Amino acid sequence: MESVMSVNSTVAAGSPPKALTLPEIHRRLQSCPPIPSLKSIQGALRELLAAEQRYAGQISEVIRRDPGLTSRLLKLVNSVHYGLGHSVTSLEEAVFYVGVRQVRELATMTPVIDDFKRITGSQRGVGETLWRNLWKHSIAVAMVTKDLMMATPESGEDLDYVAGLVHDVGWIVFATVFPDHHASILEQLKGSSLPVRLIELDSVGCDHAHLGAMYLKAQQLGESLEFTTRNHHTPSGNTRDARLAGAVQIADQFALSIGLGHPGDPPLRSPDDWVHATGWKLLFPEGAEANRRQALKSLEKAAQRLPGMVDCLV
Repeated sequence: MESVMSVNSTVAAGSPPKALTLPEIHRRLQSCPPIPSLKSIQGALRELLAAEQRYAGQISEVIRRDPGLTSRLLKLVNSVHYGLGHSVTSLEEAVFYVGVRQVRELATMTPVIDDFKRITGSQRGVGETLWRNLWKHSIAVAMVTKDLMMATPESGEDLDYVAGLVHDVGWIVFATVFPDHHASILEQLKGSSLPVRLIELDSVGCDHAHLGAMYLKAQQLGESLEFTTRNHHTPSGNTRDARLAGAVQIADQFALSIGLGHPGDPPLRSPDDWVHATGWKLLFPEGAEANRRQALKSLEKAAQRLPGMVDCLV
């Protein structure tokens, strides 16, 4: 393992802030704002979409109460991704074209991304591009995580999507609670080929996966989200949560392979990387050939649709 000295030598100017102890990190986490939407993600709309009878008019009435969701839905349906050839201004028509599943994902994503933006919005010295790339990356990982889990017998409805959406929440916590450390990490990334998680560990005392899990635990958002966030780079085990962490790992790497990454990510990966990753083997063990083919087909479609789609959602 690289030494702390070798990591710190990449800082362009000045001495980096000292790493913290875990008790100090836990104490400072108390000052990080909560993500209230994760405790009540569009309950009314979720219930409506889960109902046996789904009417576009009823769904539209619920969507109309949320300006952010309305805006994203209309931007999405009018994007080049759908190629309709005419402008859609009616929510009923938008629901018809986009489909119930996409509306559910938008309803889940909109309040969470809006909360993320609220938390990071008051920060100084952090470029808007960095956050925009992180939102795009998070949405792409959420969508692909959902697709991968749907290729297994263990889909967990909204939890699959949310697990992908919040997997990098540790980056937001770094910038919000440890701004000096975060700035140091970004500076070191400019001139270092070291893994970002090693830089984070030496700079702060934990990496973004561990920090994100501690934050979710402090917010009492459930053991499954905590587990998948902590282990999304190193999934292992034989539980449903381990396989969900594996799906997030593959979705994370897949997003990088199609150019939807952010400064904390390694260089673009190829399918040869992620089909041999631990998460792929957890999701599709020997004998799961049909599920594996379904997953690969989903990824092929995602590679075509995601780059253009996420652009109009952030």
